[in-house]
Amino acid sequence: MQAASQTSPRSDAAQGAWARVFRVFFALVPTRAVRAMRKAVQIGPIEELVIVGRRSGQDRRVLIVLAQVGSLWYVGHPNGDSANWVLNLIAAGRARVITRAGATAVRAVLLGPGEERDIAIRQHTSQQKALPTRLLYRAARTYITSAGAFFRLEPETEK
Repeated sequence: MQAASQTSPRSDAAQGAWARVFRVFFALVPTRAVRAMRKAVQIGPIEELVIVGRRSGQDRRVLIVLAQVGSLWYVGHPNGDSANWVLNLIAAGRARVITRAGATAVRAVLLGPGEERDIAIRQHTSQQKALPTRLLYRAARTYITSAGAFFRLEPETEK
């Protein structure tokens, strides 16, 4: 008999399948083209996050969906800490968000299970504007809830 804390092999297989789907999906995103389009026109809530690399110490730039709930900003990745930028953000604890309005230094708070994380995931999913992306995120909702890493970004105040 399986212990309650273990997942079934079928669940593990589904988790692995979704992880692969998202890895392939993000590998196929034409980042240069999205960056160029983002500079020319507003294409949804896609912004740039600049994080210091945990091993290199160099700035790493990643395009992210910046979900906003009231005055709060949220970012996340469906594959959680399988994404290098997530590991970098966990290690650094801070980043810069670059929007059309300028750059904002932020402190990143990794969200644990609970209401705020659920809200962040729902908002992040609803912000996916392109049809294939929106459908993918909705179909993978259970996976994203279990595996995803989501952060609240808090503007840093000058001291």
